[in-house]
Amino acid sequence: MQRSRDMVLTRSYIERGIIIWETLLALFVLLSVVAGSVQLVRYIGALTFQPPGAPLQDPYGTFQALISHVLLLVVGLELGVMLIRHTPGSVIEVLMYVAARKMLGPQTTIVEFLVGVAAIGGLFAVRKFLFVARMEAGEHVLSAATPVGVANQIADVHMPTGMARTLGGMVTRLAEEQGVDIVPQRTFRMADAVIEVVTVTDGVVETVRVMRAGRDS
Repeated sequence: MQRSRDMVLTRSYIERGIIIWETLLALFVLLSVVAGSVQLVRYIGALTFQPPGAPLQDPYGTFQALISHVLLLVVGLELGVMLIRHTPGSVIEVLMYVAARKMLGPQTTIVEFLVGVAAIGGLFAVRKFLFVARMEAGEHVLSAATPVGVANQIADVHMPTGMARTLGGMVTRLAEEQGVDIVPQRTFRMADAVIEVVTVTDGVVETVRVMRAGRDS
């Protein structure tokens, strides 16, 4: 039992280290977006001011480059959000903006444009029909890496966010306090939520089920 607990603690520390590193990467992406925003001023200047006697420039091409650059910055912002939130919705949003930017490229053919439209339509369908943020049964199977705040929104519960950053961290903390092993089907109560361990791999929680207390407990 002690060996299993040590393994869980080690995995928890590794998970926290990964989360910290991903947060730093998200911050780096944000700083890169801020630096890249300076280029927008140049595009606006090229569209607004024309030096006397200078040859006429292509306003459509400049505006198209401006929109492409804006979408690239948006992709960077959404990528930062994805690194922090770890939710399927954030991944889908990144892919949609990437497809939109590709469609507006200057060398995009009609076939590539139609493929981009189909890709965006498919992503919308996935988000609407396959990625369901709320389930009528009141049960939500989530990744252990899901932030507690995001899980609260999805499951409509009020777990404290100061106890642990992720669901996996909260399960580990509760198991330590209660002196029990983390095994599938073990449940923990926190505030108005019931957390059930669904899958565990090598002593590390992979997925959990979050339910409002009183429905199945």
